[in-house]
Formats: sequence, C-alpha cells, structure tokens
Amino acid sequence: MKNEIKKRVEVSVGIIENDKNEILICKRNKKGDHLYGLFEFPGGKIEKDETPIDCLIRELYEEVDIILSTSTTSTATATTTPSPSNLSNHNSMIKLIEIVEFEFKEIICNIHFFKVNLQQNIKPKPKENQPMFWIKKTELNYLQFPEPNKDIIQLLNQNKI
Repeated sequence: MKNEIKKRVEVSVGIIENDKNEILICKRNKKGDHLYGLFEFPGGKIEKDETPIDCLIRELYEEVDIILSTSTTSTATATTTPSPSNLSNHNSMIKLIEIVEFEFKEIICNIHFFKVNLQQNIKPKPKENQPMFWIKKTELNYLQFPEPNKDIIQLLNQNKI
C-alpha cells in the first residue's frame, strides 16, 4: 500500500458567546460538502500569509457579519502563531482557547479555537445561506458536531471557557 502524505490545513474557529451565555452555531447545509449536515462553530481555513487571528476576523465577517478589528484582538505578526501567553495582555474580547490537531481521512487539520465574547450591540446574521442558531451550552451535547469539537464542547459545559 502506498504511503501518501496528507495535506495539512490550518483553520480558525470562533466560539461566540452572547450576553445571555448562549453559543452561536451554524449548520453545514451545502450538499456534497465536507461534514455536510453537522453543526459547527463559525470559522474557516487560514489563507497564505494570514495569521489565525486575521483569519478569524475575516471568517466571522464573511459567515455571520460580525465585524472585529485588530483593536479588539491581539496584534500578532504574520510570522507568529498566537498562543495563550502572547494574547493574554491584550483586550479580552478574543482569547485563544486551544489548538487541536485532528486527522481526517483526506487531511490533517490544525484548528485554532478562539473564545469571542460579544458586546450587546453586536447582532450576527448569516451571510452564506447557512442556518444559524443561538443555543445554551448544555444543549450542545445533543447536536452532531465534527469530532475535533467534542473536547471544546466538554470544556464549555464545564464552564472552563
């Protein structure tokens, strides 16, 4: 059997919490899409020369119309991957929770999970015809998420993030 090197993909994901302690989730509804029918936290692939924070800012705008600026995030350089230590001295609106490596059948994915606390005046809306829901943390266990999300959901349920 031929050993093939799997493609590596870097992804940024936002765990978005509102002032009611609800979490924003979306449902993948494009047929034929990877992970079709599963729920997910908003986010996407990190592009070339993009930091995980820059990707998060772009993806949240593209998917759910949340506008974050670099003044609400870390000013990490393009050559530096944010870590909890280099984000801790910045505004607490966005915080890196964990980086999870997961091997799918076709790819290896490094997922940068960020916690995003929304101010009351920010109202997300879906921009990619993807269903969007606010849900209580305790209800996350009853929905189908991609495998790499399970540890994050457990931490949310334990109020550790």
